[in-house]
Amino acid sequence: MENKQIIQKIKKELNNWDFNKGIKFSGSNESQTRDFLIEPFFKQVLGYSPMDDYLHEYSVKVGESIKKVDMAITLSGGNPDILIECKPTTRDISKDFGQLNEYCLYNKKVKIGILTNGVTYKFYSRSSDDNEILRETPFFEFNLLSYNDSDLETLANFFRKNIDLSHIINKADEIYFLESFNNALFSVLSQPNEDLIKLIYHQMGGKKTTAKISDKLFKLINSISIELSLDRIKSKETKDVRKGIVTTSEEIKTYNIIKTILGLSNAFKLDLDRVTYRDYKDSFKVILDDNQQKSICSIEMNSNNIILTIEGEPYEIQSVSVSEITKYKKKIVDAAIKADS
Repeated sequence: MENKQIIQKIKKELNNWDFNKGIKFSGSNESQTRDFLIEPFFKQVLGYSPMDDYLHEYSVKVGESIKKVDMAITLSGGNPDILIECKPTTRDISKDFGQLNEYCLYNKKVKIGILTNGVTYKFYSRSSDDNEILRETPFFEFNLLSYNDSDLETLANFFRKNIDLSHIINKADEIYFLESFNNALFSVLSQPNEDLIKLIYHQMGGKKTTAKISDKLFKLINSISIELSLDRIKSKETKDVRKGIVTTSEEIKTYNIIKTILGLSNAFKLDLDRVTYRDYKDSFKVILDDNQQKSICSIEMNSNNIILTIEGEPYEIQSVSVSEITKYKKKIVDAAIKADS
């Protein structure tokens, strides 16, 4: 099935499913939550078959003991590929990550861990630094009570007939990489170390950094100086200055995320310096060669929604974030390559 067909099928199943009734009857009962919500989600919505694709109360080895995992999906018919820890709808599942992580720690064939209370589904992948543990933050969350088209597009990757775990894990790695970069950059700028101080002083033409100079520079690195530098970066990046148009930090963030996505793609082999942007009163466009005819994508923001448009196709996203925009990585890369042709 094509991706658009899968998304339409998932949307139809969700619209026809009275999951609010399931929520009402599940309450604080874990087994009822699994029967009324979690199993229908995987069986009806995502097309998994009991016995053929998943089992309840799957026995896994944890240390020297044997424990039961609520659900295990075995795509190849052998060892489980995905473990699912189920909790009642009334529970805050953020407290149960440790339990899911422990199951995956002792079962190294497992590639994805899912934590759910029947309403919220949190998807975790293994750490690239230590393949024995799950990353502490989910790479994707789906909420039955609040989702949009971009969420459905990501969820479609888990549809049984089309699931490709290698593809899912690669996308998860990209999301984690970009988020890690943003966190690291924030950490460096909010708590600068001596290496950063030396680099800045060297750029100033200084030679040896003394304790007095270090202390002075430490005090200068703050939100005001960073904001001033950001304004200069915006001016440097902007080649088409238009009177009355203010390029916002959210628009610059969009540009930088898209540029990073292209830089990480093996398919995109062009010079990243060719990727620029133009800001208009009604939209913000990422383009090639400062040529508005070579559009990669555009974004429109207002008080009601955020629309990302790629090759004329609009997608509503929840926020300007790495996790939201990388859902459209393939479309963005394809559009950039096509813009150069």
